[in-house]
Amino acid sequence: MALSPSVEVVQLERSCTGRTTFCAAQSSDQTLIAELAPQQPWELFCHRHQTDQLILLRGSLDLVVLHNGRFERITLREDDPVMVRIPPGVPHGAINQGRYSATLVNAVLRHGPAAAGDYRPRPIPAGLLGQWQKLLNVPDSTAHLGLEQSGETPGRSVPGNG
Repeated sequence: MALSPSVEVVQLERSCTGRTTFCAAQSSDQTLIAELAPQQPWELFCHRHQTDQLILLRGSLDLVVLHNGRFERITLREDDPVMVRIPPGVPHGAINQGRYSATLVNAVLRHGPAAAGDYRPRPIPAGLLGQWQKLLNVPDSTAHLGLEQSGETPGRSVPGNG
């Protein structure tokens, strides 16, 4: 897979058999499962040599990506099965403003060795703190803040920091 300069939001196909729902497994070099408790301090992450492929399993949350000096929000809900692909070099974080924990899977694609700071949270830059606070007060921005159609796969995309 060629590295894309954009964040992609791809609709997942799913099928149901009885009470079980299946989604196709995503190719990955490492699979991580994260549980995000509600109302936790918000942090940014930025990976140098990995693509995050995030799929929400339970709950809801907002992924936030930094694009052209502005935060953009992607709302994820368990009843709308999508995968968000975040390429290397794109600062991103998650906000869980719900009452319950949210569970997600990250099917990580590695493009080189992990850098020392890849898993250390970064503080919100002072110049962007106002934007971050506004995101926390917006009730439901499902307009996806300028998401565009992706040419490769069905879904939505957000230009990245390239």
